[in-house]
Amino acid sequence: MPLLLQSCLRDDQVRFKNRMEGTWTINEAITRIYEDGSTEVISNTPNVGTLLLEPSDFEGGVFLDYTLTLNNSSFTWVQKPFKTGEGRKRVFFYYFYCEELFNCDMVATIEEDKRNSQKWSFYKNESGFHRKVTWELSRE
Repeated sequence: MPLLLQSCLRDDQVRFKNRMEGTWTINEAITRIYEDGSTEVISNTPNVGTLLLEPSDFEGGVFLDYTLTLNNSSFTWVQKPFKTGEGRKRVFFYYFYCEELFNCDMVATIEEDKRNSQKWSFYKNESGFHRKVTWELSRE
C-alpha cells in the first residue's frame, strides 16, 4: 500500500478517535437470524449502559481506552484498547470476551457514523441461529 494512502487512512482513524472521546449512552436491540433467513426481534432496550472512550497510552495514536458498563451485567470492562479499522467500517473492542491474546476481541460493523450518534452491530453464532446485537449510541 502506498505510503500516502497509509497516511490518509491513519489520519481518518485519528479523526474518528478524536471525535469519539467521551461518554455514550447505549440502546440495544437483539435480533435472531434463522437459517431460513427469517428474523425475530428478541429485545429492544433503551439505556442498557454506557461506553466511556478516553485517551490511551497505547502507542500508535489511533487507540482509545474503553470502559463499558452494562446495567444487566455484573462485569465491567475497564480501560481496554479500542480503535476503528481502516476506512471506518468497523470498530474493535480488544479483550472483550476474555483476557487472552487470541479470539477475545469483539468487532462491530459501523452502520451509522455521526458526530453525536453511532449505530454498531455485531453477530454471534448460536445453536440454530445467529444473534445480531445492535447498539445505538448517543451523547449530548
